[in-house]
Parts: sequence; C-alpha cells; structure tokens
Amino acid sequence: MVAPMTTTLRLLLLSLFVFVAIPAVASADTLADAKAVISKQVAQINTGDVAGLKAGFTKRQQPKITDAAVKKAADQVGKMSIDELVASATGDKTEIKIKMKNGRTLTTLLKVDGKWLADTLWFK
Repeated sequence: MVAPMTTTLRLLLLSLFVFVAIPAVASADTLADAKAVISKQVAQINTGDVAGLKAGFTKRQQPKITDAAVKKAADQVGKMSIDELVASATGDKTEIKIKMKNGRTLTTLLKVDGKWLADTLWFK
C-alpha cells in the first residue's frame, strides 16, 4: 500500500513542478526580453537614432516617431532607469505586456517576423 501512495505523491510533485516552475522560467525570459528591447530603444533615443528606433515599433506607430519626438523623449527617458521603465512583464511567445515600477503600462511588445516590436509609442 505504501508504494502506490509514493507513486501518486511523485506524480503530484511532478505535476506541481510543471505548473509552477516552468512558467516561472518563462516569465524570467519574458522580463529579460522586455528589458533588452526597451534598453535598446532607450539607447536609440539617447543617440537620436530615429531610423533604428522606428524599426523597433509596429508599422502603425512608425510615422509617429520623428526627430522632434525623439529629441523630446531623450530628456524624459534619460532620467529613468531600465528597472523603473520595465518592472514586470507578462506574456507568451507572441505578446509581452510591460508594466512600469509605478504600475502603469509602458507598452505591449508583439513578435513580428521573429522580432519584438513595441505596439505603443511609450515615450512622449
């Protein structure tokens, strides 16, 4: 009688691992991806790389990214750390929702042709 209970307990523990540990790893990757994308965009803002910045946004946002908007954003973004901008990230293989340290949504990243693109103009 002890052996079947041990097997059942092992199956329960394995199931718990699958449902708890594996999503935790996925969320760590999600946060790392979000920080990498936003860090790159912050660097592009700070260097005034309008063309490079446009490439990191969805097509519907690209026309809004202008020299003037990037210059204005450099003043604001320069005062914030990446940890303030990207405090949490949730999502899956196709979409990541990024929240700031203050709890506000920063942007949503969409995976388009294997590349993460911001779907909102998070700097203004």
